[in-house]
Amino acid sequence: MEALVQRAASRGGVPILSQPQEEGGDSALPTALKLVLLTLFLPEAMSFFVAGMRLTFTRLIFLILTPTVFIELGKKISSGCYRFVASDLFVILTALWMFIGPAVTYNLSDTLVHSGPIVLEYLIAYMSTRVLLLGHKQAVSFVGLLCLVLSFVALDATLDIATGRYFTRELAEQLTGYQKEWRVADEIRFGMLRAAGPLEHPILLGFVTALGLLFAVAVDIRYRAFCISACALGVVISFSSAPQQSAVMGLALLWYSRVSAGLSYKWLALSSIPVLTIISLFSLTPTPFGHLFDLLTIDSQTAYYRLYIWNEVGPAILDNPYFAVPDGDYDYQGSVDSVWLVLSLQYGMVCSILTALSMIGSCSLPTETSRAALSQSESRLGTALGIVIFLTLYTGFTVHFWGSTWILVGLLVGVRARLGELGQLDRAAGQVDAALSS
Repeated sequence: MEALVQRAASRGGVPILSQPQEEGGDSALPTALKLVLLTLFLPEAMSFFVAGMRLTFTRLIFLILTPTVFIELGKKISSGCYRFVASDLFVILTALWMFIGPAVTYNLSDTLVHSGPIVLEYLIAYMSTRVLLLGHKQAVSFVGLLCLVLSFVALDATLDIATGRYFTRELAEQLTGYQKEWRVADEIRFGMLRAAGPLEHPILLGFVTALGLLFAVAVDIRYRAFCISACALGVVISFSSAPQQSAVMGLALLWYSRVSAGLSYKWLALSSIPVLTIISLFSLTPTPFGHLFDLLTIDSQTAYYRLYIWNEVGPAILDNPYFAVPDGDYDYQGSVDSVWLVLSLQYGMVCSILTALSMIGSCSLPTETSRAALSQSESRLGTALGIVIFLTLYTGFTVHFWGSTWILVGLLVGVRARLGELGQLDRAAGQVDAALSS
């Protein structure tokens, strides 16, 4: 008994034992995180330049937050209220390689200008939710506000359908004078414009609203019915197969998680289905990709185009897997529609692998109530975040995430890491309290 008391005191005594009580009741989000969500999906035309660097309002908030999040991380570690999550390491390594990879190929000054904003958007987005979400209810509140914001983004996108032009983006350009050539291949489908709203591309609108739909279905949040309806509308009017696949797969995985609750190795068993399907297609048909593309896409030509992209730039990446690939090493001028290819080209395949590991690593601590001291809502959110991270990894093979979507990925990875930490902190505190009471 005395040893347990001494161990608790050595970890910060009162802070760790009182952690559940202090963190359990406050659902109010920090103002900084509210501002991040409220500015995240503003049109790119509302950005501004400072010392030659283009800043959005969200980037500016991250710049201001940078010293704060690292100071708070130091306080967390020193107080004993920190648990290591694998993503903590891999996110830092990803940020470092985004400077190392292009610096070796090009020069340091260009690297700082081009890599700096991308690192800021991913690293500080991750650290913001990882460190600034203090109480248990705050993670659920963060996702609830995100779903509400995404719902209004989806409603705004209906103006694109109604007017037949990218209404919000063009309006912002007229107001600010910002001009940029937008590339949207096959922008008319089913006789209607593929909606994008304030986002950079219809696929990105569809993807982020698909995530909002999954969160609203998985977790009890305010205005839940409204969020489900609006986000589902956003998925539909993007007229993009990748987001629609993500929504269907995500809903199926949420259902599977509910009906198989309590079963051991349920995710391992499920993973065998796509493996067996792929093996069967390659074994039984001479055109496996054709069958997959016809089955999974609205327009199979877009899938063949993405396969063509991999064939064109893939060899150059394999020839130079560690650092940024010089532009002259491959003869391809079109868009590269895969986040993993873009990261490999711009920073090296090492960066692409580290980014994937940072996403996977955020799930290294469990959030199931049997292994973590979390509420049912938090546990369901943890499961939904795990599914969202899987969908991001999967969709990234055919979609490039940038701008607000890239930031959103960093934020969500941080939320998942924080939930895992909270579950283990309170589990340990509960075990100490139980031992002390006995």
